[in-house]
Amino acid sequence: MEIDKTVKYISKLAKQLKNEDSFKTTVMSKLKNDLNGSINFRLDKITNEQNDQATYTDLLQVNDAADALLNNSVFSTDGSTLEADRDLPIEFAAINVGYVNINYGDGSGAEFDSALSFYPDPKIQEIDSRVLSDVNSMSALRHVMEMEYLVDKMEAFKTDSIKLGFIDGNFYPNFALSHINNNSLKQLLIKRLKAVAEKVINLAKHNTYIVSYNSSPKSVHITSKMDTKISSDFRDSEIFTELLEDNQRSATFNETSDDTDEKSLTPISFVYLKNSYEIAKVEFIKDTINKDAMDKIHSLVQSQVQKGKGYPKILVESHEQ
Repeated sequence: MEIDKTVKYISKLAKQLKNEDSFKTTVMSKLKNDLNGSINFRLDKITNEQNDQATYTDLLQVNDAADALLNNSVFSTDGSTLEADRDLPIEFAAINVGYVNINYGDGSGAEFDSALSFYPDPKIQEIDSRVLSDVNSMSALRHVMEMEYLVDKMEAFKTDSIKLGFIDGNFYPNFALSHINNNSLKQLLIKRLKAVAEKVINLAKHNTYIVSYNSSPKSVHITSKMDTKISSDFRDSEIFTELLEDNQRSATFNETSDDTDEKSLTPISFVYLKNSYEIAKVEFIKDTINKDAMDKIHSLVQSQVQKGKGYPKILVESHEQ
C-alpha cells in the first residue's frame, strides 16, 4: 500500500514538472514578442546605465565583447574559515585568504600568496567569542577580508595593461550581513566595505577594475519586477538565456534596495553574460565601468571562462590556494 502511494506521488510530481516545463517553454517561445508588445513597461526600482527608469526596451538591448586583449592582468582572492568549536576549552577561529595573479602577453607570469589571521584579535573588539562560532558573522568577515586583500594587491601591482580583479559570487556578502545579530560587528563590516568601495572607485580611474562573478545565479532582480504573465516563477538567468546569444551580455542595470544595510553601502550595478556554458551575473560598483570598459572586461571574462572550461580560470586557481 505504501509503495502504491509513493508511486502515485512520484507520478503526480512528474506530471506537475512536465506541465511546468511546458508552460515555461510556451512563455519563452514568445518572450521577445511579448516584450516588444509592452516596450514601455516599467521595471520598478530598476534603472539603466543612464540612470533612467528601466523598461522592457532595456531587456532587449544586447552587447558584444571587445576583441581579445593580448596584454592583461587578472587577480582573485578566495578565503577559507575555521570557526570556533564550542566544545574546546579555548575558543579561537582562523581565516586564510589565498591570492592569485596571472599576467598574459608581455611580461607574462603569475604570483601566489596568502594571508592567515587568528581570532579573537585584541585590536578588533567587535570580534568576540560570540562571533567566532557564528557562521554568518565569520562568512561576512572573510568576504570583507578577501576584498581588502584583493584591493591592496591590485593597488601595489604596476602595469600599463588593463587589470581586472574577480570576486566569487556576489560583490557584497548581503545574505551573511543580513543574518548577523551582533550590530556592532555588522556596522564595523559595513564601514570596512565602504572603505573598500572607495578604493575600488579610485582604481577604476586607472584602468583597474574589480567585478564579482556569480555562476548560474538564482537572482530575480529583473523577473520580480516584470509583468507576471511573462515572468511568473522565472529567474533572471532563464529570461536572459532566451534573450542573449552566446558571448553576448545584457544592458547594465541598477537596483534600489529596501534593505537598510544594503542601502547604506555604495550602490552596485550588474549585467548578465551568456557564454557557451551558462548565464553568469557580473556585479560592480555603480558608475565605475562605462560601456567601453565593460566591452573589454566582457572580453576578459569570456577568455577566463574559456581557459577555465566553464568557470573563470583565475577563480579556479584562487579556490585551490
